[in-house]
Amino acid sequence: MTSSHSVPARAIVLYGRASFDHGQNLKALATALADLHAARGATVTVRTAHADLSGPALPAVLAELEREGATEALVIPSMVPADPSLSAWLPGALSHWAGTQGSRMTVRLAPPVESALDLPAALDRIASGPAEALADVRETNPSLGKPGWSAIPEHGRQVFVCVGARCLHRGADALYQRLREAMKGHRALNAGPHRVMCARTSCLYPCNRGPLAVVQPDGVWYGDLTPERIDRIVHGHLLAGRPSTEDVLHRKPAAGGAGHGLTPPDRPASHRSLTPRRSGPIT
Repeated sequence: MTSSHSVPARAIVLYGRASFDHGQNLKALATALADLHAARGATVTVRTAHADLSGPALPAVLAELEREGATEALVIPSMVPADPSLSAWLPGALSHWAGTQGSRMTVRLAPPVESALDLPAALDRIASGPAEALADVRETNPSLGKPGWSAIPEHGRQVFVCVGARCLHRGADALYQRLREAMKGHRALNAGPHRVMCARTSCLYPCNRGPLAVVQPDGVWYGDLTPERIDRIVHGHLLAGRPSTEDVLHRKPAAGGAGHGLTPPDRPASHRSLTPRRSGPIT
């Protein structure tokens, strides 16, 4: 839903959740909403933004709209059920974005789409439908996942990157991609005992120091991440085993209270941590 040409002065942003792989039909909803406006003779641009897990993040979408000529944007929370915390933090976060970016665009936060829906009636219609038309799950071949998902891949460290709502708002998705790109050129980080497995996570705390990342089993936390810090993490910590003191937000104490608690990447296999769900090789 992006373009390089000028857009109408008024824009609508559907703000919803994403999975790790795809949006939840937001683009189809955006197209349908734009078509409804066009049928009434109204011109409006409709874009989509994700609240967590993967981009595009709302600030990036708003910045793009303003560059293309939009002077007003209506943000409609489109996740069902609605996230009650949005009204507590999102207005202030958007005001901070506008102030730091020097934005002149008017941004308004609409009530969640759920407030305009009769969800109990919709659920009742589904529950009252003909059950015979639905297949019994016992007719499906039993399965708990792919065969290869039973084995823990060889690895030395794991990096958990927060892509919760506030960290994503601060650019965590682009930083996660920067991390994976920076690791691709180093064979030792992609296979064997020094392999580093990356995983996106929900909220890690503390949100005010986001974007956040944690390297395990070393217990080293990084906050206020930037592309430059990502590069230093890869070269200093993941490759050389020496975290940069200026970038470390927190680290666990070593056993006995001495040292920094870092574990060399070539420690015995019995000391390796478990694989995070959805982790995978750098591709």
